[in-house]
Amino acid sequence: MISFRRLPAVLAAAALAAGLCGCGTSASREEREARLNSYPDRYKSDLLAAMHAYAADPTNIRDAYVTDPALRPVGSQNRYAVCLRFNAKDSSGRYTGSRDIMGVFIAGRFDQFIDQSRVASQPSLEKTLREQCGLAEYKPFPELEALSR
Repeated sequence: MISFRRLPAVLAAAALAAGLCGCGTSASREEREARLNSYPDRYKSDLLAAMHAYAADPTNIRDAYVTDPALRPVGSQNRYAVCLRFNAKDSSGRYTGSRDIMGVFIAGRFDQFIDQSRVASQPSLEKTLREQCGLAEYKPFPELEALSR
């Protein structure tokens, strides 16, 4: 049992311990964010692999361009992302016209594409896609144009 004379010392020790616990948590949160935001060294090969599942017809893509990976706001967090611009065929074999999508990376690996169909219900993502990809500096992406099944 704690005597009333020792109560202030016990409360002070408990408060100090609680404060120190918070410091450890923020350091681990920063470390976790650093791991999640590692640079995607193999971003082009990851994008090519993902396009096989994303595009209705991944062959004969025209006018393919990509940006360099950069930390961009994606929702409420910053993630490495690239912008892709391309003209692909739909399931009936007709070209759909040039469009922009964003490829998001987590821990240096491809995670997801963000396109107009996903952003319609999330205005913050629509703004991100429009602002980040609309004026981005694109480079030719001939590997995407040469994609085969």
